[in-house]
Amino acid sequence: MKRLILASITLLLLSACMREPTPLPAGFIQTAIAGTFQAGTAQAPLPSDTPIPNPIETPSEIPVTPTKVSNPDLPPGAECVPKSHPQTLGVVTRIIDGDTIEVLLDDGKTYQVRYIGMDTPERGDPFFEETTTKNQELLGGGVVTMVKDVSETDRYDRLLRYIFTEQAFVNLELVKQGYAQAATYPPDVACAEVFLESQRTAQESGIGLWPLMAFLQPSRLASEPTSPGIQSSGAPPPGAGRGVIIQDINYDGEVPMVESDEYAEIANLGGDPVDLEGWRLNAGYPGQDFIFPSYLLSPGETCRVYTNEYHPETCGFSFQSDQAIWNNKGDCGYLYNALKQQVSMFCY
Repeated sequence: MKRLILASITLLLLSACMREPTPLPAGFIQTAIAGTFQAGTAQAPLPSDTPIPNPIETPSEIPVTPTKVSNPDLPPGAECVPKSHPQTLGVVTRIIDGDTIEVLLDDGKTYQVRYIGMDTPERGDPFFEETTTKNQELLGGGVVTMVKDVSETDRYDRLLRYIFTEQAFVNLELVKQGYAQAATYPPDVACAEVFLESQRTAQESGIGLWPLMAFLQPSRLASEPTSPGIQSSGAPPPGAGRGVIIQDINYDGEVPMVESDEYAEIANLGGDPVDLEGWRLNAGYPGQDFIFPSYLLSPGETCRVYTNEYHPETCGFSFQSDQAIWNNKGDCGYLYNALKQQVSMFCY
């Protein structure tokens, strides 16, 4: 009997072991893993078939501020440039002439840039090609640093800037090498005296294009001769007049029709008195000249040359013209010393 009972128990046990295990509910493992990962108890990787979220996309048009360098080393001659103004990097994409370029900034836009403090011939004028080629030569590889003076743009919406490469202060080098003329455009005059001095040295040394002709005059004044006044010492000869410039032109007078109260203002920014005898102020056209009598212009002193008024408190000079001289739509004045060298140009 015992043997029969034992055999029955054995068969029952064998039968139980041979049954298939009860399957786990669908998704149980995935749910458990996910629950464990979310609880932070394990850093298990997500299953391979779990979609990976896409990265957040940033807007395609994000305003980009041009790259500005706080205090990079600038080439020699840049001491006059305002140190408080940011310096912007750009890539030259086109050279328009000797004093104007197009530059790509890192906002993705291209801007026309007019050099501050100097002037070169326009297309169609003598020596346009030579000055443009010299500009291209100085720019080198095309990456430039730009610094403004006071004005952001001129009346043509061109950026007004001092231009630098790693090797050169381009504005100044064009003047120093005799391929550009110093030109004063207030209020951007931080380097005006440096440029004027460089022009005098170039004229006196007869370098660049100065020996050929007064090529930097507008075509209407191209016949005006200038004397190179070559001196090996580099010092201006007597009568050259350091630091005397056209400081301002009041071109829109209040007197109806004749505008006799127009005036050009001459200033001595140098440290020495200058005798103006034999100096000439030209109002933009041949024959529109005022020849200065003997007058000692003291350092820091200003004089006005009126169209047709007498003001002894401002030196008493007058063109004595019965009609307006200065063009209200824009013009330039030119100042020549007693040696017939142009020492200043003021345009508005």
